[in-house]
Amino acid sequence: MKKIILVAALLCMAVINTSAQEVYQEILRMSKEVADDESKALDLRKVATFKVDALDYMARKMKELMPDSSVSVLDYQSFAMYEYVNLFTSKLTKAGKKKDRMAVIKAFKEATLQNPRFNDTELEFIHAYCDNDKFLTQFSLDTDWIKALAYIREKLARR
Repeated sequence: MKKIILVAALLCMAVINTSAQEVYQEILRMSKEVADDESKALDLRKVATFKVDALDYMARKMKELMPDSSVSVLDYQSFAMYEYVNLFTSKLTKAGKKKDRMAVIKAFKEATLQNPRFNDTELEFIHAYCDNDKFLTQFSLDTDWIKALAYIREKLARR
């Protein structure tokens, strides 16, 4: 069902002439809103902070390394990252035991590490979340989110 929704959303983006970076901007706006809302749970705010950092990193690297790329690429990557993190939080919530929760974190972390987008060599920076157990989203910032989402969905389907 989620695949159908994702495909439908991506098709809508392609068919409807959206303004530049519309999806990216909306996900960034929503994520900043949650990250800055002190009435929200701390873990929810941390997840939103990761989304903001991932979006900022992705936009900066694309501008730096791919200045001529289409803005729709940024929109597709942003949407895939959003779906990826939401799938992660859904699976993590459903995992009851600590062992199961750790397995979910490990699988999703691995998916981001196995699917880099920019092959950035600043490992300390791009792995800042990977190496920080205070965050649920222990993911690499340098991720091809479309590939990582496909990777984790395939892995979850095999279970």
